Amino acid sequence: MGYKYGIWLVYDNREFSTAHIGHFTITCFMEKEEATLLYKELIKMYGKTHQIWTICTKAIEFELNMYKDDNNNIHSWGYEGHTVTKEDIWLKFEQLANKYNCNFSQRIHTSIEYSTDKQLLRLVDLPANKLVSCSIELVDITSNNPLEWSIIDDIK
Repeated sequence: MGYKYGIWLVYDNREFSTAHIGHFTITCFMEKEEATLLYKELIKMYGKTHQIWTICTKAIEFELNMYKDDNNNIHSWGYEGHTVTKEDIWLKFEQLANKYNCNFSQRIHTSIEYSTDKQLLRLVDLPANKLVSCSIELVDITSNNPLEWSIIDDIK
């Protein structure tokens, strides 16, 4: 089942070493058509690129099944983030997402590693926090395997 379709803030994988596409989740558990509409609306209203101040000096193990429709039982760890705009862009994202049937990410975060076995997770604190540049992307997250998640480029 995975996480259906969603919207991410995607960053260059040189920022953090991940086996999967590096991202901050905005929404997940959406139908493709609705995710496409939200994606287009987000970009039209708020632009494609955003920056996230990432707290990488303190790695966090995230709670299992952190979204309301999540029953994947996939463990993960990563870093929390904060928006850096004067107005709270995350709140604006949420207000727009509330028009759609989706799970909005209440916690700005990036998962660095996923595993079905919690014992395999190896949390890493980095020496300094960093500002990460991201682009809003429409994503296919239907697979249970994070390595198979992909950005949808052929948007109609």
